[in-house]
Amino acid sequence: MNGSVSLVVPVYNALPYLKDFVKSVQDQTWRPLECIFADDGSTDGSLEYLKEKESDLVKAGIEVKILTLQHAGQASAVNDALKEVTGEYLTWCDADDIMLPRCIEVKADYLQEHPDIGLVRNEGLIITGEDGEKADLSTKEEDRRDRDIFDELLYLTCYAGCFMVRMSLFDICYPDRSIPISPEGQNLQLLMPPASRSICGYVPEVVYHYYLRNSGHASRKRSYKQMLDRRMNFIKLYKDILPYCDCDQEYYLQLIEGLKKQYMEELIRSAVTQAREEMKKRESGNSYIS
Repeated sequence: MNGSVSLVVPVYNALPYLKDFVKSVQDQTWRPLECIFADDGSTDGSLEYLKEKESDLVKAGIEVKILTLQHAGQASAVNDALKEVTGEYLTWCDADDIMLPRCIEVKADYLQEHPDIGLVRNEGLIITGEDGEKADLSTKEEDRRDRDIFDELLYLTCYAGCFMVRMSLFDICYPDRSIPISPEGQNLQLLMPPASRSICGYVPEVVYHYYLRNSGHASRKRSYKQMLDRRMNFIKLYKDILPYCDCDQEYYLQLIEGLKKQYMEELIRSAVTQAREEMKKRESGNSYIS
């Protein structure tokens, strides 16, 4: 085992953030390191910038692969990148986030020291909006330990850049290295099948900054129709991932159907609440003093 790590980075119109991100890759303390940028048809100069910076990364001892793709979404870009992975360990990252220098090292060290564990995550910070407000990724003390995270992935947000998976385990899950395609990204596809076969290790060191931007896919404002569509996308995604997982398929299909009902009820309650608030505003605006 040589401890080689492959970092997969899907990129789509991320030019405003690439300078800081590429620098954070260059500053990583772990070698050997392979970085695979999968440009998903960017039109803002992202691809050109990556090619310009390739030599700097190579000088830093990082093997670089830059894939030029037609725009088809993050999951599709990741699928193309997975075919190029040669490392013993796999990690991935959003191009608008920041890895602190030991981000890859702490996870690779952990997996080398725990050969019976197939995946690991580190601690990090969520940085919100334009004001830069910070919050821990793990808000509960009981989350800060090695544990089974499979069920939690059905309910909780998972953050790219915080995880690393053994490729030997990944290849058991996806022998053809092709994850299900979804408009809702790639994190669940990459994590759920390995998490169904191994507990997830935990490294308490804060080595990743996840930026929750106002314009980001996860945080942007949506209409109720868009919110409903997004939640139904997740239901479909869970069902598409399930056959790749080592679990009770019938039980989890029932659980996913329960989630679908829960999503619908939550959206209905939210819509009713907003309608009532808007009605109160209109009634207040129509009142007058005689």
